[in-house]
Amino acid sequence: MQVSTVLEIKNLTAEGYYSITGSRGLQLRVTKYGKEFYFRYSWKGKRQLFKIGTSDSVSLSDARKKAIELSELVRKGTNPKEQKTAGKEECTVEVNRKTFKECALDWVKERATNNFWKNNVKGEANTLSRLSNHVFPKIGEKAIESIEPEDIRDLLLPVWNRSPSTSSKVLADVRAILRWAIALRIRENRENPADLSGALGVLMEPYNKNRKEEENFSGLDFHEIPEFVKDINTLRSRTAEMLLFSIFLAARSKPVRNAKWSDIDIGKKIWNVPPEDDKVKGSKRSRTIFLNEAAVTLLKNVVRFSESPYVFCNSYGRPYSDMAMNQLIRKAHARKKLLDGIGWIDKEKSKRTGKECIATQHATARSCFETWAKDDVLGNNKQFDKEAINLNMLHERNDPYKGAYDRSKMEQERRNIMEEWGKFCTQLL
Repeated sequence: MQVSTVLEIKNLTAEGYYSITGSRGLQLRVTKYGKEFYFRYSWKGKRQLFKIGTSDSVSLSDARKKAIELSELVRKGTNPKEQKTAGKEECTVEVNRKTFKECALDWVKERATNNFWKNNVKGEANTLSRLSNHVFPKIGEKAIESIEPEDIRDLLLPVWNRSPSTSSKVLADVRAILRWAIALRIRENRENPADLSGALGVLMEPYNKNRKEEENFSGLDFHEIPEFVKDINTLRSRTAEMLLFSIFLAARSKPVRNAKWSDIDIGKKIWNVPPEDDKVKGSKRSRTIFLNEAAVTLLKNVVRFSESPYVFCNSYGRPYSDMAMNQLIRKAHARKKLLDGIGWIDKEKSKRTGKECIATQHATARSCFETWAKDDVLGNNKQFDKEAINLNMLHERNDPYKGAYDRSKMEQERRNIMEEWGKFCTQLL
């Protein structure tokens, strides 16, 4: 196919080579990374391609002029590639001096400066930790220009099968850094070696078969919740109150541990979770949790620390660690196991894996609520609205616009669901 105008070039989307009419040897290459001008010529019986530049940096007019100059060089017996190599030797050495680590740190700095992680206080630290532990030791000192898919494969393999979640995050970091370097032309090679749709995907194929699936958190059968709540309630501790609060509201660990009195309106039965404590980021998203009577009663009985803003705090007035509630469950499990020989375990998962899988806060609070709310034996699947269930769990909206047009809060339905769940949880108290 041939093109002849700037507009035609701008509108091209299909990948491939296009001849520029009116300029002998001038071609345009279109890839998913952009558009580049090339001069095609024959040298010693072989076809050659000489890169002139991208369509962003070189105008069509200048590309035509350059093609004429290169054609003249060939006519006079000079290979344009050899001349280019001699002229760019020093420049190429300079470009290749930029290491992956230098680029990565610049990338992190740029994101931090522009508040990329403003709703994720540990975002920058976690990213740097992953890079330091899994990436820099392998390719940190390697030139960004010379990184190949094989390098990415080698740094992924130690965690690819052992920890799929970690390897996915590491790959996402590396891919983003390379995309950034390509966009800024720090890396002249336009192919991203961390792209699984390219060569890296082929290299990783032999290792995918043995890659274990990420196991879900262990949780109780939702029918056990009333008895479990009764058992935890007998422990009479601040951690027990915190765990029960998370179960009554089907809440994640972090927002519960960091809950502040200033975020809660007991009179209106509302808890507004701050963005920094929410798993799903985004400033425009609603994070309101409607309190049921079970949660309100619990809050009214919580002893406040006058100098601490936190609802559930340790003796120093600070939030509990992310292991506190699971440690309490383990304690309750050990006590119950002495009585019935089973304890508080995920029976289905334990049977499947052949090992004891003690229940966790996350699955017990959230999976049990979701399973209960959709249970067809109880008839909840017909009684409760699915969208309201997801909103109560602060799940991200499923529609492609993330609720930009549908702004209904479904408050009455959500309150009704939470109230029924609270009654179910506390029926043995």
